[in-house]
Amino acid sequence: MLKHASWAHGNAVVTELPSGLIVRHWGWGTEMQFTFALNQSPAPAWCHIPIPTPVIVNDVRLKVRKLFLLFKTGQHAAIDSIHVFDGPNRIHMEDFKPGGGGNGPRRSGNHSTGISAPNIITLPADHEVLWGMSIAFKITPVAITTSSPPVDPEGTVLITTAGADFF
Repeated sequence: MLKHASWAHGNAVVTELPSGLIVRHWGWGTEMQFTFALNQSPAPAWCHIPIPTPVIVNDVRLKVRKLFLLFKTGQHAAIDSIHVFDGPNRIHMEDFKPGGGGNGPRRSGNHSTGISAPNIITLPADHEVLWGMSIAFKITPVAITTSSPPVDPEGTVLITTAGADFF
């Protein structure tokens, strides 16, 4: 039974190494846009969003199974990896590998205003929460034309919110 749902606004997103990105924090979320030099493809970038985490409620340590990352991508960007952390411990990872070999889907499109299959992260088993939850995700440029730098308007990713259900 659900005990607590907790969400963070998308403007809490931070980028790990923001070079090659224009990062804008808006009232409706954080938008990241790839930049590049002529004939040079932009590099993927890792981003992070913390989830406010109730660890113990009524003397009972909570568990988590489902997390959510609401997003919108342009036609030339995608989310290729999602890793879930409990404090310093990575507890789950889904990685898309072009050509196969990964264990997760490439996420793209507009999934920014409601819950839908592409923005649900389901852990393989219930996880007893120890510290604080965070979602790390890798945004990747997809088919960006490098002939007209420095910015491709379709090379954007918007994060509107992220959350988790605790029980």
